[in-house]
Formats: sequence, C-alpha cells, structure tokens
Amino acid sequence: MFARKHFVARSVQLAALALVLVLGLTGCASMVSSKEELQSLGENEGIVVGSFVINVEKGEEKESGLAFLAGRKSGDSSYGVSIAERSASAAVNPFKTNYRFEVKPEQEFAFLKKLPAGTYQVHEIKQLGFSNLFVNLTVNFTVRPKQTTYIGRLTVQFPDRVRAYSQIRTRVTDAQEETINSLRKEYGDSVFSNVAKELMR
Repeated sequence: MFARKHFVARSVQLAALALVLVLGLTGCASMVSSKEELQSLGENEGIVVGSFVINVEKGEEKESGLAFLAGRKSGDSSYGVSIAERSASAAVNPFKTNYRFEVKPEQEFAFLKKLPAGTYQVHEIKQLGFSNLFVNLTVNFTVRPKQTTYIGRLTVQFPDRVRAYSQIRTRVTDAQEETINSLRKEYGDSVFSNVAKELMR
C-alpha cells in the first residue's frame, strides 16, 4: 500500500525564473559517484545506496478521442528528480548543490553516491520536455559520516494520464539485496562490505 499522497502542480513563469537563478548560483550534480570517487571518505562524508522508480497505472485499452483532456500520458514522458540538502529549519537549502537524475517510467534507477554528511530531501519530480508539470515531495534521508547507508527504494505511482492536481502516491520499501546486486558489477564487493540500513522517511 502506498503511504503518502502528493499532487501534481503547474509551475508559473516567475517561479521557474527564480529556480533557474538559484540553480545557476548553486549548481547541479549527478546522483551517481564513480568508483574512483568512492575510494576515500572525508571525515564529514558518507555514502548512500538506494533506488527510485516511477510506476504508471494501466489505462483503458481503447480511449475516446477526448482522452487528452484528462492530461498527458504519464508513460510517454521522462522525469527529472531533484535532491537537495535540508537546512536547520528542515526546509530545502536553496544555496546547496542540487543532485539530479533522469528516469523513465517502469525503469528503476539505482544510485550509489558520496555526499557530505547531513539530511537530504527528495523534493521534486519534474516532467521533462514541453511541460511545466511537477510534483513537490518531502521524502528525507540522512547521510552519516564515514558510513555507507542503504536508504531504500522510493516508488512513485502516477495515474495513466497526468495534469495539474492529479494525485500521485509514494512509498518506501526495502529492496537492499536487489539494489546492491544490481550495482556490484560496476562497483565491486568492497564498497558493500559494511552497509547500514536507514530507510527514507
């Protein structure tokens, strides 16, 4: 069962401009570290392992010619996911680096990332392409210094067609063995020799 409900929003041009200006000042980074980056951890750095997947509800096989009024087909788009460090007030810190990755529906994205210790938030999913639809999330995880932590699989359930104010659902599950096994070929066994577990919340 999905634990949390969220709603799709439509951005306005002013907000989009502000976001571009903030990102221009802070920069963006990938949510994947190379094998070389993981060789050494600073005193205030940790590693997180997890995965993200968008599932889409099955729609009607035969739709009417007016089906487009219900929104765009969720499965036909790619999505950008943004993660940022939280500030002391528990809000996303706009002056910290944003970590991003791109996903396609029904294709799980597994990540292994070295980050400064702190609390982070998966805070936005944006439909890419000619669209201004996005979902604000408040899914948090913690990076512990000098520790590799498995943070879970975040699953987001979209309706077959999506538009502003469509409802989506999220849940976090434990798929540690499956996720780590999918990453072993690229990273080897040593990085997974002592993994703690603290699921996203």
